[in-house]
Amino acid sequence: MARRKHDELFEELEYTFQTQPTGTNNKTAKKQVKMKKNKMDPVSRVILTVSVIVFIGSGGFLLYKYFGEPMLEQWSLASYKNDYDGKTTNSAENGKWKGEKEEEEQRLENGVLASFENIIKQNSDVVGWINVPGTPIDYPVVQTSNNSFYLNHNINKESNSSGCPFLDYRNIVGMNTLSRCSLIYGHHRRNGTMFAKLKNYNDIDFYKQNPVIRYDTIYNRYEWVVFANFRTTANTATGVPFNYIRTSFESDEDYTKFIADIRKRSLIDTPVDVTAQDHILLLSTCSYEKANWRMIIAARKVRTGETDIDVSAAKLASNPLMP
Repeated sequence: MARRKHDELFEELEYTFQTQPTGTNNKTAKKQVKMKKNKMDPVSRVILTVSVIVFIGSGGFLLYKYFGEPMLEQWSLASYKNDYDGKTTNSAENGKWKGEKEEEEQRLENGVLASFENIIKQNSDVVGWINVPGTPIDYPVVQTSNNSFYLNHNINKESNSSGCPFLDYRNIVGMNTLSRCSLIYGHHRRNGTMFAKLKNYNDIDFYKQNPVIRYDTIYNRYEWVVFANFRTTANTATGVPFNYIRTSFESDEDYTKFIADIRKRSLIDTPVDVTAQDHILLLSTCSYEKANWRMIIAARKVRTGETDIDVSAAKLASNPLMP
């Protein structure tokens, strides 16, 4: 009896979405609908059911990717951010940046800055912290013996597709040691997390407001002025790859050529000078202009005593080498 009432209700609902022809009574129309419904073969019913399940599953997946996953990322980082005495850098006014004198900080017996003590206790792979003003990029930086583990593991070493920003395994971080070129990798998440907002540097006005970023190691505080924003590819099918994954160089000439090769690929033309005596920082992530492309933000370390940097003359490059 209950089944009959259920079927009758289903027929009524279906009927309300039909346009009843003039002169056709309700009873006849219902029979027509019922006949059509009963004509659906088992294969069609299976296809319809699977389609509904896929639709619901896709919606749930998107909700997780855009809302659930970012929340989980923030929860995993919460204790690190609470324990870290984070430093930020000044924004620029009309392209003119003024630095502030860094105060001497307390250190542990091994030379590590005291502000990193509790963070290292949570994860001994932590080697620094990256902060890019005007973006959500404010993350610990880790390093391990390879460039693969933190591609799909978070700061707590749990499996997670967002990964965690990590320093190239060949880079050296010490009390008085810093590689000539420090290379940090991070995912470009479509939900806007990790290194996604590095794309803001495509906007010349954003660059002029935020030309200086901060990458501190566990031993020292450093600020870095952006001098280039370039693209390359990891696949010959979409261009000629440029080997930017370098942490050491054969000579000053080799190093200055590398810097020149970066500049001619840059989407922005900046007045920031870089010499063989400077250290540089590369932030690497995926770029979605084409398959297998990479976006790299290049910056040089702010020099000792350098408190005024003027990038007001920066402009979009007229003919950057692509990719």
